[in-house]
Amino acid sequence: MSAVPDGLTGRSKELADLLVSLGQEHLLDGYTPEKGKTFFEQIGTLESSYPGGIKAYIESAKELLAASARGDNPLEGWVPSVPNGEALEFGSDAWCENEAIGAVEAKRCAFVLVAGGLGERLGYSRIKVELPTETVTGTAYLDYYVQTILAIQKATKSRPLPLAIMVSGDTETMTKEMLAANNNFGAAPGQITLLKQEKVAALADNDARIAVDDDGAPITKPHGHGDVHVLLHSSGLVRKWANMGIDWVYFFQDTNALGFRPLYATLGVSKKLGLHCNFLTVPRFPGQAVGGIAKLDNAAEGKSMVINVEYNQLDPLLRSTVSPSGDVAGPDGVHSPYPGNINSFVLACKPYASTLDKTKGVMGEFVNPKYADATKTKFKKPARLECMMQDYPKVLPAEELVGFTSVANWIAFSPCKNATADAVGKTPPACALSAEADQYFHCAEMLRLRGCAVSKMTSAETWDGITSDILSPSIVLAPSVAVSYTDLKTKFPAPDFVTISAASTLVLSGDVTVRSLNLDGGLVIKGTKNAKITVLECLVKNSGFKRVEAPDDAPESTRIRGYETVKGDDVPVLDLVGPGLFFVTTDPVTKQLTTTRKPDCSLS
Repeated sequence: MSAVPDGLTGRSKELADLLVSLGQEHLLDGYTPEKGKTFFEQIGTLESSYPGGIKAYIESAKELLAASARGDNPLEGWVPSVPNGEALEFGSDAWCENEAIGAVEAKRCAFVLVAGGLGERLGYSRIKVELPTETVTGTAYLDYYVQTILAIQKATKSRPLPLAIMVSGDTETMTKEMLAANNNFGAAPGQITLLKQEKVAALADNDARIAVDDDGAPITKPHGHGDVHVLLHSSGLVRKWANMGIDWVYFFQDTNALGFRPLYATLGVSKKLGLHCNFLTVPRFPGQAVGGIAKLDNAAEGKSMVINVEYNQLDPLLRSTVSPSGDVAGPDGVHSPYPGNINSFVLACKPYASTLDKTKGVMGEFVNPKYADATKTKFKKPARLECMMQDYPKVLPAEELVGFTSVANWIAFSPCKNATADAVGKTPPACALSAEADQYFHCAEMLRLRGCAVSKMTSAETWDGITSDILSPSIVLAPSVAVSYTDLKTKFPAPDFVTISAASTLVLSGDVTVRSLNLDGGLVIKGTKNAKITVLECLVKNSGFKRVEAPDDAPESTRIRGYETVKGDDVPVLDLVGPGLFFVTTDPVTKQLTTTRKPDCSLS
């Protein structure tokens, strides 16, 4: 059918005429009035959700598909070099100096969480932010993130700090339900905003004909997380944030619980260097399947930019320009000189808002068709245009400063993205087990660097083929305990008097200060708002927590780990409800934990 179906009027007629004008009349084949409402609703969504509409999408697709078929190199003419930035060692003087700057800046920070995907790749059928960060407390990723933002508010004495969450049709309902069921995890009304990302049309061939399913309906696919910039612009949020005094916007990932630990230090670097965009990065090994942050110069075009170069593009780019050996180690003989991208970054809010006003948030796109044969005319399966949020610096003029903050993996990056079976043999596994282990380890390691005697495992554990030697000691320091290393030092003021065995599990939540603790087993201390807790002369020994094989009927979130964590009956759990000063000690006669309380918090 090459003509518009009879009987169409109004918006449906306009959309049908549009499809015919764009060579997409095949979408009207098999049209029936019964399908009409649903069909044109879908076409209308494709038209309204993409900047410039379907026409702009098809035009961009034709250009990108032609370039792909020719084998064009998108980095042709660009020469890489190492950009300006700072590498910080956790706990060093430089780290603490930047934290001090960042602690001031954090009270003017907004947050953006990209959470548009389900956990199917992990073997989990629901939203990924619902997964537990670890199994001792069962704290979900989204809960952990909101806890952190609230802890920053309290530490900096700021007003509610805004959080925007990009969701999709797959995740919107479940995210709303999760927030409603948990009273927004304590966030204030209006503090959290959901932004829904729509999908784009899938393409059947190099002529950019929109693919259809067996029922003749257009096939749609995700456009990529780069749409977050469009949504932040179209919603007016960033301009609103800028007008209310927000100076920084932190973008972070849905299942990387470590991403907030370096935030203060990263904000400090942004402020000190005057960066419009500051990539939070980790050291990258040569050949590692992680993009590298690089400065690219194009002399012919007189252009320069600091951008993430995907790992499969970095090696050929280096070989053809500055390094015949390609992606090899830098001066330290171990790591690439190009820091590794982890898709977390800080943008300066006011310049970001101005850039969005000019660009509408549109990011450069790419297409990656899987060709059916050498002619590169047919696809194995429908392709679609994609965009990435970390490509934001590509739209900036050269005078806008872009840099990086590089910190160790253990304090910043442990994604949960691979199913256990797929993670076996990978380094790192990046699965639920390894993310949980890293969550415990980073808390233990912070305490070790503080000077506490925290033992390490002498043998590894293996669950469903994944082996780890850092699942114990299992230490959980909630964000309410400390949001920075500087804060942590004040909460453990006498590290020489803190000893934790390798088999121990320690959970601290709330305003808790530990002055003296010898732990061999399990201990859980949770303080509510206005409960100020001090641990004094505590000697705790019990059966602790154990990991046991997950039963066959365990929930998906447990099965993807292969184990569940069980608390021993003799493990003390102290829920201390404020207001008041609480002192936790071990009775020298009974050897039992005792708690005393002073009701007036003004008394010391």
